[in-house]
Amino acid sequence: MKRLLVLALALPISACSAGGFQLPSFGFGSSTRPDTQPLTQPIAQVAQAPISNLGTMTATNLMDGRTISLSARAYGNGARVSESNGCTWTRANDWFSPSDSWANCGDSRNWHTGQATVRQLDSLYPLQVGSVGRYERQARSHTGRSYSRETRCEVTDAVEVLRPAHGATPAYVVECDDTSRTRTTWYAPGEGPIAYRETHHRNGLEEAWVRTD
Repeated sequence: MKRLLVLALALPISACSAGGFQLPSFGFGSSTRPDTQPLTQPIAQVAQAPISNLGTMTATNLMDGRTISLSARAYGNGARVSESNGCTWTRANDWFSPSDSWANCGDSRNWHTGQATVRQLDSLYPLQVGSVGRYERQARSHTGRSYSRETRCEVTDAVEVLRPAHGATPAYVVECDDTSRTRTTWYAPGEGPIAYRETHHRNGLEEAWVRTD
């Protein structure tokens, strides 16, 4: 199930100098991951990863170069996100938690709309390399199909993401796997998600984007 805009991107970045390093040039389709380098400065701790304060984010789809957007706002005890492709989803006010409702998301005839009950088993916070969080999710689709899965999230690395006009941004790399899909977020302290990649274990890449705002 796609949460964040189907953003499979291939951003066309012209080689330019920023902050003393050289941003490489690459065309659409050459990479579906953000360009990164090792940390050159300390990275701040992240105590929580709220969604409701993100506002509107603009990104480049790394598969086709399209500009996409995603707007977040508070919704009950959590957050509601509307994507420019028509997909809308809600979840607890925690970027890494699985969604508890979604509508018009993805191409699946049986799963594009549904609801879920999500329970946190272990906290991922504060973010630091090696941190692990777990969530239990019981989902039901609009066609009556259902499943129960555990999502395991781990902070696997901390790097600097290279973006045009932004220079090098320190970010934690967080991988969340629910045995069906792997969601990878490059999460920058003080800014939030700055890159995202979602891969279906059987069908391959579904989303990939890098923020440009």
